[in-house]
Amino acid sequence: MTSSNSSDSSPPKRSYLHPGPIESFVANGLKTFDYYFDLPLNHTDQSSKQTIVVFARRVVAVERQDDAEKMPWLVFFQGGPGFQAPDYNTAWVKMAAKKYNVLLLDQRGTGLSTPMTVQRLSQFKTPQEQADYFMYFRADSIVRDSELIRETLLANYSEKKWSLLGQSFGGFCITTYLSLFPASVTAAYITGGIPPVFDSLETVYRKTFKSAIEHTERYYKRFPMDIKRVKKIMKYLATNEVRLPTGGILTPRRFQQLGLSLGLSGGMDRIHSLCLQAFVTLSDGKEELSSLFLTEMESQEQTPPIYVILHEAIYNDGPGVASNWTASRLLKEEFKSTFEYSLEKDTSDKPVYFTGEHMFDWMLDDYASLQPLKECAEILAKCNTWPKLYDPEVLAKNTVPVAAAMYYDDMFVARECSEKTASRIQGLRLWITNEYMHSGLRDNEAILSKLFQIISGETDVPVS
Repeated sequence: MTSSNSSDSSPPKRSYLHPGPIESFVANGLKTFDYYFDLPLNHTDQSSKQTIVVFARRVVAVERQDDAEKMPWLVFFQGGPGFQAPDYNTAWVKMAAKKYNVLLLDQRGTGLSTPMTVQRLSQFKTPQEQADYFMYFRADSIVRDSELIRETLLANYSEKKWSLLGQSFGGFCITTYLSLFPASVTAAYITGGIPPVFDSLETVYRKTFKSAIEHTERYYKRFPMDIKRVKKIMKYLATNEVRLPTGGILTPRRFQQLGLSLGLSGGMDRIHSLCLQAFVTLSDGKEELSSLFLTEMESQEQTPPIYVILHEAIYNDGPGVASNWTASRLLKEEFKSTFEYSLEKDTSDKPVYFTGEHMFDWMLDDYASLQPLKECAEILAKCNTWPKLYDPEVLAKNTVPVAAAMYYDDMFVARECSEKTASRIQGLRLWITNEYMHSGLRDNEAILSKLFQIISGETDVPVS
């Protein structure tokens, strides 16, 4: 993979801005500008004429709007994959908007960009055509989108570089950006998202399954009575067919996916509250799952297709690598005795363990919203023709200042694998903390403030 210098002073060959007025508004002390870009679906095939729309919102503090044209830019890459950018008045955005033109990017397929939905995918004639389309929604395409946006928005700026901020999967995107277009970047900030460039998907998931076990045990230590409550819910789901309003099936294994919340701030309390309100007693004395509980579980159906179907594929760094439903395979083999629930083996002293951020093949059966994409998902799980995402040689010679916050007990990202990558990115300054969870950036803007200080030299962190 060859790095590209795209930050020269020549104007872009064309403007990718969608024709029409740029909508703007003022609210909560912020001035916003909404941009729509018409970008190539396939950046590497010059003969392809198919395009998609990518949306981005520029945010600047009202008191700085007269100086906005002189302020540097900071583009944000959201976690996921498959989730849109955060709201414009998020705490860290308000803080950063006093210093930067903050660009909140709805990555292709998310938010106000051309959506990757079952409705849109139904327009393709075959599952193979759907799978071919999905291939263009990983970090490499997202980064190339960003480069064309940078060239367009910064065309009249004397400084044509910008800074990058990435949360979780957004940090994966930044690492790809530093591999492809380092000359376009002034500085990079990563929160909970250094990718495991040098480890296999099996290694990553072994660690994250073990982390899910540890977080589950912490949950039961805080709420010991929930051991029985959770088992009661699991037993009910195992002996009754519970259908959600949208038609999806609420199975025991699907309920265990609530464990994803354990890695986020407030997640333990959310699950505990659900367990307390899980059952309602009817007039005949029988119990059944409450409508409140089912409504909460119904929210899982809003999971974006990209998040499920491309989640393992974001780890496939180049041709010859296929994901093959790694999480499902490990769950059925190495971790079966821990996570599998069966009535026959249900004992009073064995707790039910929750899974974490793992996507399974059976989700295409249990989730009604995903069932139309089952064949497409199977094709992508077997695909081994993915393009490269990272260039270790370029990263080893990196000259872009990088500051990264790594959360010691992160349930979503395997810390040891991230540390290995961080040690091989030249100039990366790593701040490891146990004060925050994976949702740290959303929870406390002080994290970004400290990363700014690390790059500016206002504070020091140990360099490993």
